[in-house]
Amino acid sequence: MQDPDLLPPAAWLREHFPEYVTAPFAAHHLEFWEWVWGLRSGRPPRGQAFIGVWPRGGAKSTSAELAVVAVGARRRRHYVVYVRATQEMADRSVENVAVMLEQPTITRSYPALGTPQRGKFGSVRGWRRERLRTASGLTVDAFGLDAAFRGVKVDEQRPDLIVFDDVDEKFDSPHATAKKAETLTTSLLPAGSSDLAVLGIQNLMVPNGIFAQLVDGRAEFLGDRHVSGPHPALRNMTYEQQGGQYRITGGEPVWEGQNLEVCQRQVISWGLTAFLQEAQHEVDNQSGGMYDRLDFQHCSWDEVPPLVRKVVWVDPAVTETDASDSMGIQADGIAANGMIYRLWSWEAVTSPEDALRRALQKALELGAEAVGVETDQGGDTWQSVYRESARSLGLDLTHLPQFRSQKAGAGQGPKVERSGRMLSEYERGRFVHVVGTHKVLERGLRRFPRVKPLDLVDAAYWSWYDLTNRVGGSGAMF
Repeated sequence: MQDPDLLPPAAWLREHFPEYVTAPFAAHHLEFWEWVWGLRSGRPPRGQAFIGVWPRGGAKSTSAELAVVAVGARRRRHYVVYVRATQEMADRSVENVAVMLEQPTITRSYPALGTPQRGKFGSVRGWRRERLRTASGLTVDAFGLDAAFRGVKVDEQRPDLIVFDDVDEKFDSPHATAKKAETLTTSLLPAGSSDLAVLGIQNLMVPNGIFAQLVDGRAEFLGDRHVSGPHPALRNMTYEQQGGQYRITGGEPVWEGQNLEVCQRQVISWGLTAFLQEAQHEVDNQSGGMYDRLDFQHCSWDEVPPLVRKVVWVDPAVTETDASDSMGIQADGIAANGMIYRLWSWEAVTSPEDALRRALQKALELGAEAVGVETDQGGDTWQSVYRESARSLGLDLTHLPQFRSQKAGAGQGPKVERSGRMLSEYERGRFVHVVGTHKVLERGLRRFPRVKPLDLVDAAYWSWYDLTNRVGGSGAMF
């Protein structure tokens, strides 16, 4: 058996999969394979998760499937769970891996890897569309996020590599995304071994999907992650309409295998809009809102001056269903010169209790003086939820940020009227977005009020109003 450690990844792939590797690697491909080659059996990787945000047509799934074969050949991982949005898609990827394992170049160099595992009496133990078990000891399971969770364990072995490949889908609702995140964080990731490595690969399908949240910092799971991208197919792309068709007039390809000629064919085949979304990651196109023409000011955390006051405000929904609005949370601070620094933004479908817990935790982290809630029915009920949220976190109720509430409207007018006042302050340059979760807020502002959810912008309004007008609401401390 050839020792794969003697070859760098590009040479190993060219030797064993020449028909798959037909163009030189781009920089992000090299980055990916360096991570794969750095895996060591029994040791968690430096940077538990590699999150690749690559264009459609940029060898995303092929790279992930080849990586499964590579870790099996090098005996760096022994039980792989391959996760996709649906069971059918996951089965297809495992079938692709099976085809790769059956390549003559693999069966010659790694005969046990390319041979199905057999039982005591010679029966094949695992070479099905949803599971591969090789004679070398590699197991690959397919897992679709649309299927009932059936557990991930072979004998007493736990997964030591989980691959997330195209888990977001174009028409995912906020509730569907929340359910996927719940499955990942409560079922799949906790099932991993002590040396678990996670590989995620996808283009940005939707602005609030799993991968969008991993990129912009909203995702609270896989905290030890390295994000590669988003890498578009073309940098500085220009195009124009010629004779009823769109033609690419300029741009620098990030990969030779998806050059200008290939991209032009994709534009003709997919359509321009689909190409911009699928290959260029242009999913933040919900424009035409009140704030669409603004150029937002940004700064890093190191550039934030001392802040006089900080508050966190929540605009909650009261249910957690597909038809629910999202919960919106905004944390802001005001400097001595009156500038508002937008510190943290969050929106998702979740329970009222979870939203209050998140707001309270962020308030304590930032040293905020208050947590506020916009309510429809007064603050008493939400004050109780706030108190229960604090108890669930094991906090001393006598040392909490103040609870504040404001009724929706509350003499401030409807949403658009209220937001118009905040817009005027934006136009005067009174806001600075701190880089981190700023894209979450900016997406919300740009789509407001044309496209739901609108809750984050309302939370941002009340946070700004509190800092500049010192609202009190109930103001009671427990």
